[in-house]
Amino acid sequence: MTTALSTTSFLQHVRGDDAPFVLRRRTAGPDWADQSLHAAAYARAPERYALCALADRARPAQQARVLFQVLGASRAGLPGEARATLGRVGRVLLRRLEPEQVLTVFLALRRVRANHKHTRRAILGYLLGHPRLEEMASRRRPALVDCLEHALGRDVARGCARFLREKGAGDPYVRRHLLRFAPDPGRVAGVFAFLYGDGPCPAPRGPEAVPAPLPAAPAAERPKTITATNRGDIAATLVHMYRGGSNADLKAAVGRYVEEAARGLPYFDGTVALVLDVSASTMGYGERQFACVSQSQAFRLVLERCCARLNVHVVGQDGDLPRPEGDTDLATALLDALEGDPDVVAVVSDGYENVGGGDLARVVASLPAAGVKPVVFCHSKFTDKDDLALRRPAPQLPELAFWHQDDFADVLWSLFAWARPPHGEAFLERQLRRRLEALEQEGHPWNLS
Repeated sequence: MTTALSTTSFLQHVRGDDAPFVLRRRTAGPDWADQSLHAAAYARAPERYALCALADRARPAQQARVLFQVLGASRAGLPGEARATLGRVGRVLLRRLEPEQVLTVFLALRRVRANHKHTRRAILGYLLGHPRLEEMASRRRPALVDCLEHALGRDVARGCARFLREKGAGDPYVRRHLLRFAPDPGRVAGVFAFLYGDGPCPAPRGPEAVPAPLPAAPAAERPKTITATNRGDIAATLVHMYRGGSNADLKAAVGRYVEEAARGLPYFDGTVALVLDVSASTMGYGERQFACVSQSQAFRLVLERCCARLNVHVVGQDGDLPRPEGDTDLATALLDALEGDPDVVAVVSDGYENVGGGDLARVVASLPAAGVKPVVFCHSKFTDKDDLALRRPAPQLPELAFWHQDDFADVLWSLFAWARPPHGEAFLERQLRRRLEALEQEGHPWNLS
């Protein structure tokens, strides 16, 4: 993943592929079809690979793969900062994944005989410090024994069990090899004795001793019945201006809403070229009249606040309130946009191409051979359930979509990440490191079931 485009492709994979991470009986390792993809991504950029697992909407099955790769690979030769980042990401993933997934990863590490120092510390730190260790021991006793014997060494683990039985938790051997990893030595000694058949399983700790789950961030409330004027304040105001005429108060309202929407959104310090479709097809009709063009224009206004340089190429007539008219010639506008040498091009359209059907696809097909920068197609939709089957004029382009103002944050994040190096790479890594810091400050959710 040496380029921003390939890094983002891997990120899209992590956010889109949900195939389970499976460990089958009598196999040499886990069953995952994308193993080569993960191995190559780790080999080329270990820190960025690990950070991708923390992206918003990263799939748990993919996070389990990343955890397995990060814990199982050697860190010899990596700079100290890189090793520290991998350790931080690993700790966050351990606390956010379900215990069953974590145990699968640990057993897979045992199956492939990964016994690096960081591997052993991660296994012991997780198991011996888990807030519901007793429940895990009771429910998954053989799995915990296998994981502990892998981390400690079989003979060491069984030796600790024997000395616990004969001499108790104060034995120097037990303290040196086992209890030094335990935040609560007495508790771990009791569970360890149970695992090796030397006593009953200790009672689970009371609920007051278990960290309370963190409150989930409230999901943005979306309208049940979607109209042209409840898809965000910016687009709603623009619809009123299109239908009833503009005035100073409405213009001021649009400015305020854009300022509010852009506050806190990701910022890109490079150049973005925007191909903005305001052709006749974006007008719509009936209850949807002006809905699409208003949302596209709202995206344009927000994008202007979120990047250092924006070059706009309008398909149709431009202006403060561009009126939808004319044919949809996306191919010519894209060629014009590329002449400005932008870091990334966003083609914002409803997806209907009616001039030289297939022209955009043919132009896009010629771009890789010409060494042209990333181009991303952004669908302006009316609802999240729009049928796009006939609205993909260049299916080979990466696609993003928005229908509500609240979608802008994710679209901008992905769009900026697609940019060519060094801007796209720098943006992506900066945003993911911020995400890592935020997740570390959340505490210890542990995702207990």
